[in-house]
Amino acid sequence: MKREFDIDGFFAALDSKKAEQGTSWRGLSEELELGDHTLFTRMSRGQVPPANTLLTLAGWLGQPLERFSNGEVEAADSRQDTLETIHSYLRADKALAPESAEAIHSVLKAAYTQLAEEEQGE
Repeated sequence: MKREFDIDGFFAALDSKKAEQGTSWRGLSEELELGDHTLFTRMSRGQVPPANTLLTLAGWLGQPLERFSNGEVEAADSRQDTLETIHSYLRADKALAPESAEAIHSVLKAAYTQLAEEEQGE
């Protein structure tokens, strides 16, 4: 199934947070070291910026990009999707060293797998 990025919703979320913080597009561009404040004008017209820029902006928003996607994904194994989602959050957590994130992921994966198998056996 085709998935599309909701640039209008994403831009609205950016605009709302920018207004809350009382900053300008130019100021936000400088704060995030984006180099080109005109990208926000292009985004307001529906143009999707490069992936690295989207990731930077999503990080500033504190929202995963997935929240701004339309369409559904058919997952062959929802358990794997759940574990990968948790893993990505752990890797992105600035409070955790990479080794700590991997250790937590290993423990969660083992527990999740065991409990999911027990649930299916009932």
